Amino acid sequence: MNSEQTGTAFILVGLVIYGVHPVVVEIGGLYLAPLFFAGVSSTLAGLAITPLALRSSKSRAVVAHRSDYLRLVFTGVLGTFVAFTCLFLGLQLTTSNNAAVILRSELAFALVFGYLFLHETVSSRQALVMLLMVCGVLLVVLNTQTFVLGLGDLLLLVTPAAWAAGHTFAKPTLARVSPWMVVAFRNLVGGGLLIIATFWMELRYMPFILTPNIPLVIGILFAEIVVILLAHSLWYMGIHRINLGKATALIAPAPLVTFLLSNFVLQIPPTQWQIAGAVLVILATLLLSREQSMRQKPSQEKPETV
Repeated sequence: MNSEQTGTAFILVGLVIYGVHPVVVEIGGLYLAPLFFAGVSSTLAGLAITPLALRSSKSRAVVAHRSDYLRLVFTGVLGTFVAFTCLFLGLQLTTSNNAAVILRSELAFALVFGYLFLHETVSSRQALVMLLMVCGVLLVVLNTQTFVLGLGDLLLLVTPAAWAAGHTFAKPTLARVSPWMVVAFRNLVGGGLLIIATFWMELRYMPFILTPNIPLVIGILFAEIVVILLAHSLWYMGIHRINLGKATALIAPAPLVTFLLSNFVLQIPPTQWQIAGAVLVILATLLLSREQSMRQKPSQEKPETV
């Protein structure tokens, strides 16, 4: 496979991992305080990948690029700390249907940030296919329900913006820094800030661990760490090879994976709206996976493959 196909494959595998993630988080939320759960798992994931990041020959080059350090710190602050904090607070004030729709706006933020800061462009075909994908997701998450934008919705809107901003900061560093270093920085910085936030926010109204079953807690944390490591590693290896807008569009069907897994576990059959949305999203994904990443500066030297 060429670089474009390899990057697309990484993102499509990551799509499944991202789809599984909410199920793990939902189960973990029954036994652990949410921000504490996110902070500990993110920090441990960062620590687990640090040896690999340090051994990577490309990661050593970051020492000579001070701006890369700043970009990686911003990736952790925005992509993990701000995103997870707003997601948690927003879901206390709005519905999951609203959240599913609003979080899909990451695609729009990615396209804007990619165009403004990464010199990426989007073809008319990509735009139409991504619109088809968004329509499919809307059919699944909205069905016949409506929503009113409130404070919780506004907080949730910050989450995809923070994700897209974090990815925008991280992508230029991939020419000199390995994806493992990006994953390590993102999780150590964001996870550390989340742990600090738990002492300020969650300790006031709930214990960190909500069950005496410590083996269960360890199992949940281990599952979350594996999911974080796989999802983030696949994502950054993917956007190193394809542009940010296409990668974000390909990851858009992740809620459908969550939906299918939840329905399989709970034995709840899909509705006609959900089936129709799934068909649109799958069709859009297949079409988009054939589309080449495009840049406004095609002559720009391609970063070394990791």
